Amino acid sequence: MTHARPGAVLVTGATGRVGRLVVDELLRAGVSVRALTRRPEEVAFPPGTQVVTGDLTVPASLDDALDGIDAVFLVWTASIDSAAAVVAQLATHSLAQRRRVVYLSAPHRTPHPFFQQPNPLRGLHAEVERLLAIAALDVVVLRPGMFASNALHWWAPQIRSGDVVRWPYGAAESATSRP
Repeated sequence: MTHARPGAVLVTGATGRVGRLVVDELLRAGVSVRALTRRPEEVAFPPGTQVVTGDLTVPASLDDALDGIDAVFLVWTASIDSAAAVVAQLATHSLAQRRRVVYLSAPHRTPHPFFQQPNPLRGLHAEVERLLAIAALDVVVLRPGMFASNALHWWAPQIRSGDVVRWPYGAAESATSRP
């Protein structure tokens, strides 16, 4: 494994909607980017991206991906079962320096009733945040609301047919209500 340049960022969830945009923007800013994916042969990243194989459900698979990394943009894409071990990996690999982790969470602490509904993802994000808070890491937590791109496939056919989309609607399926 060749080490990334100083200031390198590992992006998990790098093939997803948000992770891929993070990869693109970091590269545009001149940052050395390492993109984590389970199946590197199935994706094409822009030139300059270092693609590494890894899986959040197999914490040991992150060893090579973390070597030489200063920061991690963490999009949690697995069940909660491996979260404690992954956070431990992040902290263990940062013994020489305090590694920064930017965690893309959910607005589960927003007091609005829409975000206080019980659902599995709310609990998952709260637990990953708890684990990060007690680790020897420099953590930044992002808690955005819904991304419009997540709803595109739900709403596009309705909009194309000339119908109206109204929001919020408590019984509507959303990224925060999916198991």
